[in-house]
Amino acid sequence: MDCETLAYEFSDGVLFETALTHPTYANENRGVADNQRLEFLGDNVVNLSVTRMLYRQFPELREGELTKLRAELINEKGLARMARHLGLGQWLRLGRGEEQGGGRDKDSILADAYEALMGAVFLDGGFEAAASLVEQHFAAALGSLAAVSSTDYKSALIEHCQLSFKCPPEIRIIDEYGPEHAKVFVAEVLLEGRQLGRGEGRSKKQASQEACRESFKSLGLAI
Repeated sequence: MDCETLAYEFSDGVLFETALTHPTYANENRGVADNQRLEFLGDNVVNLSVTRMLYRQFPELREGELTKLRAELINEKGLARMARHLGLGQWLRLGRGEEQGGGRDKDSILADAYEALMGAVFLDGGFEAAASLVEQHFAAALGSLAAVSSTDYKSALIEHCQLSFKCPPEIRIIDEYGPEHAKVFVAEVLLEGRQLGRGEGRSKKQASQEACRESFKSLGLAI
């Protein structure tokens, strides 16, 4: 059994099956191992692989900035997106209740399965084999981050509004949610009382930049 889009052939096929075995399936089938231990392992494999990518890609950034970028890449939604790209949902082994509840498309289950799969590749082929896959999977997302981080949307928007409307935009934080260690901020941009854009980010600066980027779209401008 192999996932064709993974571009990796397991020597030990049992590792692949175990990586995609949800605890609910193991609970219903005695003697079958679930993917939780592999998920624990894969969590660290993915973290180290992405950390190395960021360290190499952004030599000018400090530790705190690198940490924020990593959080933008490695989160439940991001990992679930990778799992969907690989088509992991079709290979999942789920318990009956989870199957009926739409478990094949749940972000939490898909994210766990992706990490477990990378843990399985690590055990089967070593760290570099797993890291190579992680780098392939995250290459596009990293490219987008690099492009966004190099553009100062806020300064560009302020300048554009001053020139075109003779009025500066109002950029403000309007909400925040999530636990202290993973807080998400929400920002909006107003121009003469009308909302131009709204954005979210792991920092106030990031949220403001995203809101300004969306504002350019509202104005029909590409930047």
